[in-house]
Amino acid sequence: MNIIKTVFIILIILISLTMNSQSKELDHIHDNQWLVSLEKYFFNLGNVKGEFTQIDQIGNITRGTFYSNGKGSIRFEYSTPSEMLIIINKGIFAIKEKRDSKVNYYSLEDSPLANLLSKNLTLDNFHINSLEIEGRVATIELRTKKSSLRNSIFITADYPQPVLRQWKIIDTQKKETTVFFSKIKSVNSILDSFFQIK
Repeated sequence: MNIIKTVFIILIILISLTMNSQSKELDHIHDNQWLVSLEKYFFNLGNVKGEFTQIDQIGNITRGTFYSNGKGSIRFEYSTPSEMLIIINKGIFAIKEKRDSKVNYYSLEDSPLANLLSKNLTLDNFHINSLEIEGRVATIELRTKKSSLRNSIFITADYPQPVLRQWKIIDTQKKETTVFFSKIKSVNSILDSFFQIK
């Protein structure tokens, strides 16, 4: 009787382990499918306009409107009282604090932002440091290098059908900036000159 009981317990353990293994494999497959869907989502986004809310590392909140041409160029126009304008174009981060102030330019070399929202976007160009799925939301951390603790971007989108909701950026100074996106919609073609600060 004890032998039968022992064999029965062993069988239950083996079945349980097999089910857990299959479950993990299925999760892995679903994760891969979502990554492919996320890549396609960004690839097909095209010319878009939407609203954003930004929270910096000390809790300051600003809002505004953003535009992207689907070619890697992004424009952030901040609402009053802020007069800030930020443009990401051709690997350059340009920022103008006020309408009459000079433009400061920064290179996006080794930054995940360089190819984001671009037709050239491919997740093969990034190190995927983590992927967390909670209910109908997924967050992926992308780095340009596996060992880098800086220049990380956390992208949060719907799951299983990706729709961009927010990103959190950790820059070279380890400062965190979170941007929430809403009301994203397609617009007509946007001129390249719109993504230049003069």
